[in-house]
Amino acid sequence: MVQAQEVVASPVAAAETEKAKPRKPRYISWDAVRVVGIFAVLAFHATLLAPLNLPGLDLPPEPLRMDFPFGASVLITVSGYFAAMTIGKHPSLRWWLRRLARLLPAFWVAVVVIFVTTQLLAPEGLPRHTYGDLLGNLALVHLLVPDVAYIDLAHWTVPVQVAGFTAIALFAASKRVRGTVASAVMWAVLLVPLAIRYLFMGPGDVVPMWLSIAMDGTGLNRAHLLIAGFAIYRWSKKRMSFTQLYLMLIAVLMAHSMHPPANDAVLPYAVAMVLICVAAYAPAWNGRVFTALERPIRWLAGISYGVYLMHYVMGTIVARHLADLGVPWWGWVPAWFAVAILLGWALTRLVEQPAFDLLNKWITPKRQPVPSTEPARPSV
Repeated sequence: MVQAQEVVASPVAAAETEKAKPRKPRYISWDAVRVVGIFAVLAFHATLLAPLNLPGLDLPPEPLRMDFPFGASVLITVSGYFAAMTIGKHPSLRWWLRRLARLLPAFWVAVVVIFVTTQLLAPEGLPRHTYGDLLGNLALVHLLVPDVAYIDLAHWTVPVQVAGFTAIALFAASKRVRGTVASAVMWAVLLVPLAIRYLFMGPGDVVPMWLSIAMDGTGLNRAHLLIAGFAIYRWSKKRMSFTQLYLMLIAVLMAHSMHPPANDAVLPYAVAMVLICVAAYAPAWNGRVFTALERPIRWLAGISYGVYLMHYVMGTIVARHLADLGVPWWGWVPAWFAVAILLGWALTRLVEQPAFDLLNKWITPKRQPVPSTEPARPSV
């Protein structure tokens, strides 16, 4: 009888033990990697992409132009790492809904704000979009449907992540993609698109529309970025050897070089992957610089998704209006950064965090306390 009571009461003890476990520390290394990624995005778009696409913005001097884009790829790889870390902590459907709750509300609000601002304040030369474009972007088909124009060029990452997270959740739900099977799936996601690109989509090939959509419209041409994060996580947990990680990251770099867009910078992305590997292997960075800048690094990393969503078109509009007033590049480039950070902070605090908290209460309901079956002790 005593043994039975102990077995029945064990869920309570287990819950108390789980609750008593200290939380793992949040390492500044990952925040630093995110900050590197978001600053690389802002620098490339402010100093090169926007001046090339919108007449009236003067190019900064050549040494100050960042012409090697890699920041968005770094951010997606980090997303892949943390997807691998968290996929086992919730049922796959709940995990997927939590990912969407984090991504989509802020994205939808950003799209609407950018669309309205463009209609009202866009300078000459910046395209004004149609309501069809607005609906297509809100529906996440701006990669898939060629006739739908981007509301913001930077928003290509969102449908890629949603598609990737959906595939991850489906594989996790099968309960069979584990160990060597998981490695085989990762290799297939890397090598099959590479083979298709090489055999059927090379220079001079006439590519059928359906194949172009299947490869580039679905985000399959960017799947290697998520695979890189998954591989680094599995290596850090000793589920993959260093040799296999090395070979897989070589394949990732080949995919990064062969898949469009053609201006992807492979070498900076390779260096960034080494940095991510270091963060995964030894995440406790206690250097003097990180200690001194801990608060701003953590703050900026915490709003990095909002900054990413709001920076390009909104920064371009402000920069162009300042340039029309005679402000040179060394005036409007800092203004670009300031607008991106301010609007990113507002989107994070007013939309992303509250929306996630609200939706998560429905997605992840609080567990009810398990009633104890121990016999009541007589009161003294």
